[in-house]
Amino acid sequence: MTVRLAPPSLPSPPARIDRRGFTLIEVVGAFMMTVLILVFVTGIFVENGRQREAATSLMAERLAAVSALDLVGADFAGAIHLKRGDEDDPEAHPWRILGTAPGEYGSTAVRFVTQAGPRSNPAAGSSAWIEVAYFLEEDENGVPVLWRWRSPRPPSEASRSFPEPGDPGAMRAAVGVAAFGVRWLDAEGNWQDEWDSTFAPAEQAMPEAVEISIQMRRRVRPGEAPLDPEADEVPGLLQTRRVALMMRPIDVAAVIALGQEGGDDDPDCLTVDECLASGDSAWYQQLLASNCGGDDRLCEVLRDSAKTCWSTIETTYPAVAALAPESCAQ
Repeated sequence: MTVRLAPPSLPSPPARIDRRGFTLIEVVGAFMMTVLILVFVTGIFVENGRQREAATSLMAERLAAVSALDLVGADFAGAIHLKRGDEDDPEAHPWRILGTAPGEYGSTAVRFVTQAGPRSNPAAGSSAWIEVAYFLEEDENGVPVLWRWRSPRPPSEASRSFPEPGDPGAMRAAVGVAAFGVRWLDAEGNWQDEWDSTFAPAEQAMPEAVEISIQMRRRVRPGEAPLDPEADEVPGLLQTRRVALMMRPIDVAAVIALGQEGGDDDPDCLTVDECLASGDSAWYQQLLASNCGGDDRLCEVLRDSAKTCWSTIETTYPAVAALAPESCAQ
């Protein structure tokens, strides 16, 4: 009898594990997509940075120009001039208004006396009436600067020269100036590029108004093509402001003579109160409401209307007297 032995049983093979990964094409594609996204996002940030820098530069340029216009305009608004005597030598009269070195927009160097002196914490021996000068000069780094110089008091000696940047009282009014100029409106209504009150008649020594122009430099914007391809700065926006000069030349001799004849204490004079009662007083109220354009002395005189003679207003403030009714002059 034949006995058959069953073959030994073999263990079943283990379950097959799928070990497939990303193909090279998939890896390269994912990498390229990541790079494109990063480039896109980075471009957005870079462009935002450029726009922010351009906006900051533009704002700095405009603010610098406006600040300079405010400073120069305030000095001209308070401009004052003393009339010289008929027998005085014009060359020796220290009070003068000068506008020289004419450029594209008028005088680039000006010198005059103003009432815009410091009213709080003044230095010893200083005055509210000061002499100021504006002129263009490069600083030690070669940057064009608009300089403002002021004296501590009104002029005592005649001078036609201009200060230097290193002189006491000189300060930077604007840095990086592309252009600056002052034009002068004469009595005939014509704009002049220069002004010199030395030999002018008293009634024409001061201009009727001035036009102040200033242009700052700014950095070249991306994509901008300046005339000079190597330049990194170009002229910015030209800004202009006109200022009326309300004060007329003061005749000191006439004021002194008026005081010797009685002045405000003369009981027979026509007072400001009587002038107001004879006509429209709107001009008077408007002057007081506006603080007399910053002239504290004028406000004091007008408020003391019961004692102030109208002739004092006509002599010292002819521009104010012209606002009153004709009955006051009579």
